[in-house]
Amino acid sequence: MIAVVITLFLIQMITIFVIVLLYSKLSKFQNIEKRQNELINEMDNAISVYLMEMKEENDRLISELKKPNVVQKAASTRKEGMAQTIKEQPVKEQEMEPRKFVPVKQAASAYQKQKTQQQVEEKDNEALEKAETLSEDNEIQEQNLTFEQQVINHYRNGKSIEEIARMMGRGKTEIELLVKFHA
Repeated sequence: MIAVVITLFLIQMITIFVIVLLYSKLSKFQNIEKRQNELINEMDNAISVYLMEMKEENDRLISELKKPNVVQKAASTRKEGMAQTIKEQPVKEQEMEPRKFVPVKQAASAYQKQKTQQQVEEKDNEALEKAETLSEDNEIQEQNLTFEQQVINHYRNGKSIEEIARMMGRGKTEIELLVKFHA
């Protein structure tokens, strides 16, 4: 009998402890909710004040632009400013640099070097154009193939599954499954 009373007492103590814990957690959540509501109200107020200020500034700007004197003053000050900058920029002979004379042989060799560089660049451009046309032909052929055939061709050409997935715009697992089924 005493054992039953002791166990009931312990069970009541445990339930009271659990109730206190739950109540403290509930009060914490309520405090957090109150803080969030306060923050939301503060943000709403700040945004509304900012919008009101912007509206007032826009109204002031519109009223200033509607006045005809402002447009004329702006045009006249712009013209005066340009006239002053033109007057302030006289050509000074001292600032001009004298021309440097280069021997004819040096100039000729420089032009020849430039020609050879241009020829090399033209050859490189031709090679790039040929490579581009070949890659375009390959792309046209790939477009005629089904999706599965394209994946298998890329895999046989040595491309990784990740590269194929990026090229085809599909997932890695989808490409892996296709390769496993057709390999």
